[in-house]
Amino acid sequence: MSISRTTISIVGRRLRERRKALGWSLEHVGVEIGLDESSARARISRYELGEHQPPEETSLRLAKVLGVPHAYLHCENDRMAEIILTASELPMADQELLQRSLKERLAQIKHSK
Repeated sequence: MSISRTTISIVGRRLRERRKALGWSLEHVGVEIGLDESSARARISRYELGEHQPPEETSLRLAKVLGVPHAYLHCENDRMAEIILTASELPMADQELLQRSLKERLAQIKHSK
């Protein structure tokens, strides 16, 4: 089964949002992930527009350069994407605390049903 247009547009949208938040050009992002300067702008533009899906290795490099978790670029749910992004910015000890808290809350919800 082929990758849906929805998935591609999600990656492209998240890529564009993060790039703009950083104030970076298409070319800058492309060069930062190791693309040739002459093709960087066009390649990143195609990813953002959903014309092409970045290969997994490229997607991992994009996430690293943009300073976001890889899962953030692919998350279909906007709220969950923001949770992933926000949690990733916490120190590791706080991430562990957040995880425990979420598990406890989920157990409470399941128990009350």
